[in-house]
Amino acid sequence: MKKNVSEFLEFRYEKLKLLKRSGRGEVWLASTRQSGDLVILKRVAATGLPYDVIRASDFTLPAKVLYCAADESETVIVEEFIQGETLLARLERRQFLSEEEARAILLQMCDGLAELHAQNIIHRDIKPSNMILQGDRVRLIDFDAARIFKDGKEADTNLLGTKGYAPPEQFGYGQTDQRSDIYALGVTIKVLLGGNGSARLKKILDKCTDRDQDDRYQNVDELKDALTTDDLDDSETELSAGDSRKALFFLATRVLWFIVRQYLNARLIVLTAGIFLLASSQTLDRAENPSEEVVTQAETSSEEKPPPAQVDAVKFPDIAAPSIEQPAVDLPQPSTLDLPPAKKFSLPAQDDAIKFPKITLPPTEPNPLELKPAPAPQPLPTPPTPSGQLKTALYMNGAPFDQFAHMNENVRMSRDQWRRTQARLHITNDTGTVWKNPTIKFTLGQNWGEGTVKETRTAASLAPGESTDFVIPFELLNVSERENTSTYIQIWLSGDESKMDEHYWGAWFDMTD
Repeated sequence: MKKNVSEFLEFRYEKLKLLKRSGRGEVWLASTRQSGDLVILKRVAATGLPYDVIRASDFTLPAKVLYCAADESETVIVEEFIQGETLLARLERRQFLSEEEARAILLQMCDGLAELHAQNIIHRDIKPSNMILQGDRVRLIDFDAARIFKDGKEADTNLLGTKGYAPPEQFGYGQTDQRSDIYALGVTIKVLLGGNGSARLKKILDKCTDRDQDDRYQNVDELKDALTTDDLDDSETELSAGDSRKALFFLATRVLWFIVRQYLNARLIVLTAGIFLLASSQTLDRAENPSEEVVTQAETSSEEKPPPAQVDAVKFPDIAAPSIEQPAVDLPQPSTLDLPPAKKFSLPAQDDAIKFPKITLPPTEPNPLELKPAPAPQPLPTPPTPSGQLKTALYMNGAPFDQFAHMNENVRMSRDQWRRTQARLHITNDTGTVWKNPTIKFTLGQNWGEGTVKETRTAASLAPGESTDFVIPFELLNVSERENTSTYIQIWLSGDESKMDEHYWGAWFDMTD
């Protein structure tokens, strides 16, 4: 991770307690130095995680992401601290869920997962330790194993997840999708119920946890419909165990219906047999012995018809082809041709060589123009070699501003000075190639949280050597009149971080009046 990101985290947050450390990273409980608010600070040795999408969206299940940065090997995340009890802690106390609690959690998870799945985010690690209860509200944490679903892939690149909760396709048997989260959710609720729940709910959970993806609910909307739709099939009608008279009446009704149905079936069989015999009696020969064996039509025909005679092989007569006598033809022999002797031609006598008169050329006059040799070409100046970076500089009211010079002490200014201050980010393209659409995101805020300004601005593409400026007037933020008010500015320059000398700037200011 880049040095300026680490310095920003150290400047902005104070680590309080190490919560988890593994080969994939570490998780800290931290606090914001300015306000004291608790946050979760994570470093994950992975890239391509969906925290940027979560940060830009207003999801109901995950924790709010406050900051996220990534390089080639790891991702740093700062997210809100969710106060509550994990379902694992409740399970360890052997306080199992009732059916009503399980249904309420399932319905909330269906709504929350529907938001995530709509953005192609698959959590891939739903389990009791990653689900937190805040009163009646359920929250889902730890998206470190999550991935963005990509249509057309046959299997996941990273095989992550918790054994026992993860579906088969999560271990190399296919690509995980929203049905994989449904599987893990079904296993989790089964564990948390501890044997509680009706046959109807257990049937729903069995469908969630089918090993074949195609036999599960295909999305959380189908699962929600199953949870909220009453089943009218008599075979699954559920009776209250406490109402013995109602159960006895139901049992007696079923037994009576079984007896009546058997009686009606017997009467129907007798009646059908009688009708058949009556109809068949019209075609029976009374003198015929009914026990006599009947010869089939195939057997009768085989006795009456003799087998066909064997046909001799067809012999074709020998046909003698007529002889064709070729008449002898006496062709005339070519006679010897007497050719006349070739005529002899003699060349005429050679004439004397043609003599041309001598021509005297006039004396060559000197060239009035004297040609001088061209001067040697001067070497062209060698252009400076580009540094390969996007050079940046931050100014406050025209003066260079060093954010690290104010890490331990805030800048002091009056509210009137705040309104007259502006930040200017100067960018020079020294990469050697065209820098397409430089974009900055900036935030102006204050510690009382009474107003925050967030904007994104994009400039035209920069050719090599060109420069541009982003100007941020502080008057965009209306500063609170309360005492001990502090304000801050944060700026992010987006693009290929490997080509930027800096990509984040931040500073705090104390109002003196």
